[in-house]
Amino acid sequence: MDYPIILAIEDFVPVIFGTVGFALLARTAPVEPARTAGLAGAVLIGAGGIAKCVWKLGYSAGAGDWKPLEQSLFPLMAAGAVLLSWSLAVTVRRGRPTRSWPFGLAFGLCVAGSVPAGSLDPLFVAATLGVTAVSVLGAIVAGRHRQWWAVSLYALGLVLVTGLVPLRSSGDHHTLAFQWLEQSINTAAQGCLLIAAWLTLRATRPAPIGARR
Repeated sequence: MDYPIILAIEDFVPVIFGTVGFALLARTAPVEPARTAGLAGAVLIGAGGIAKCVWKLGYSAGAGDWKPLEQSLFPLMAAGAVLLSWSLAVTVRRGRPTRSWPFGLAFGLCVAGSVPAGSLDPLFVAATLGVTAVSVLGAIVAGRHRQWWAVSLYALGLVLVTGLVPLRSSGDHHTLAFQWLEQSINTAAQGCLLIAAWLTLRATRPAPIGARR
């Protein structure tokens, strides 16, 4: 299948949506170390997504097949998801001690499993579970502040992402129509995350003194 440039350019949109949404969620952390870790996680996830987008753009433009960029997606996403998950776990636990070492250990085990196997599958699993955990933790934070629209959007985003699984296993997966369908669903899912994260952050911020009753 010829991968058109316009499709490669559109792939930047969900990456930008998701990265901004993750950065907004990181700002809900109640303490500075967790906020810093969360923002670093958002940057890593975004870097992985941008790297793959650049690979797609180069491939569609006939500039070459830059495999290292494509293969950097899951390692960067997994590392970023671990940092952001810990940041949100701190938020959910409301200042109670939240050890970071179990998150680091989980990532280390995935790396240790990937290297000897020569496969990115363990990191793919870590990235998928980590990003899912981010949405679940974000929904918990939103629910505690009775921001039900955000909770609904987190759930809708997860449903849309899950819906990509059967599409990717379809025999028509490599057709242009299916590629557009997949990217449209992914864009919608990341758009849901972005709006949900913005609503969540707004709900966690105290109202201005003049607005209080």
